[in-house]
Amino acid sequence: MLDASFWNAVGLWATVFAGVAAAVPFAAAVRAWWARSGGSRRELKRRLAKMAIGVTDDHLRSLFGVPIMQSRSYTIENGVHYMFMTNHAWIVALVDNGAVLSWSITVTDRKFKMKLRDLTFGLVDGTLGHSTFADAVERPNGVYEEQGAATYAYAESAYFGRPSLYQTFVFMHNQEGIGDYKPSGQSVVASGPFARHALPTGDAEKLSEVRKATTINTFYGYGAGVPDLEGGAAAWPVVNRDFVAPLRGASAERKKWLKKRTKQRRKLAQR
Repeated sequence: MLDASFWNAVGLWATVFAGVAAAVPFAAAVRAWWARSGGSRRELKRRLAKMAIGVTDDHLRSLFGVPIMQSRSYTIENGVHYMFMTNHAWIVALVDNGAVLSWSITVTDRKFKMKLRDLTFGLVDGTLGHSTFADAVERPNGVYEEQGAATYAYAESAYFGRPSLYQTFVFMHNQEGIGDYKPSGQSVVASGPFARHALPTGDAEKLSEVRKATTINTFYGYGAGVPDLEGGAAAWPVVNRDFVAPLRGASAERKKWLKKRTKQRRKLAQR
């Protein structure tokens, strides 16, 4: 016959089991919440630390999953731009023959603070999506500004030689990202590697106020032998607002985009 101590043990075990069973859904909910908030930002930074020019297409997908969109490259014959959308940033990579030739990140979340030092081998200070060009880029070797009826892009390039592993860094304000911008009023300005046949266009001297008021929200890096810059922003492996517009068919995404566009237009009207 079973004594009382046995039944007490059974009761204690049942209580513990019930507690554990109740805690499992709670723990899963906490993990899901953390993955959607601060945890997902930390995880994206961890994955970005493993991103580099020359990695394979398979490694790229292991980091960011299946690309949501793609387009052909205008500068590399068989190159393809793969676009990855996260809750905090767009990742775009130019892939040719199974390897990444260049890639970019455009920040869309103000709470996601990616240090430029972590993207530039410690060569450039500042925070993506928060620092202005004047704050971060001391001596650009080229500038680019393009303003259309409803579009705007501004970029500066920097080259450091061996310290940057002979990569060129491009810092850009992309309308699909966060931050402010202040146009100079010129339609096109291009100098250095942005200028076709090394022939400057526009007046770069008028860009001082642009540099002070415009936020860097996009980082784009490429190595030697990748002639991307002369084609203008539409040819670079960066997210393009018009190209990804069909994704705004979802009501939540469209409301978010319309709110952002309205805010941008109000700021421009006040200048």
